[in-house]
Amino acid sequence: MSKQIKAEYNVTVLSREDVTTYPKLNQPMITVIVTYIAAGLPPHSINIPKKEWNIETEKKLIKADIEKRLKAVPETYKV
Repeated sequence: MSKQIKAEYNVTVLSREDVTTYPKLNQPMITVIVTYIAAGLPPHSINIPKKEWNIETEKKLIKADIEKRLKAVPETYKV
């Protein structure tokens, strides 16, 4: 991908879903799965523990996720 990292990105949040998982037996944990799109990138989701979710945390984690994805170099090969 190797696109330019910016100070800000325009993001559209497609959904926020609460999902219950069980990282330890009989200990449910609610996770917020946030699915978003940003210009030039396909849709992607991030997971935030419900206890830690707030809009500022969401924005921070989405920005970090975008920057990580922009630094990624796709693998190419012939088949």
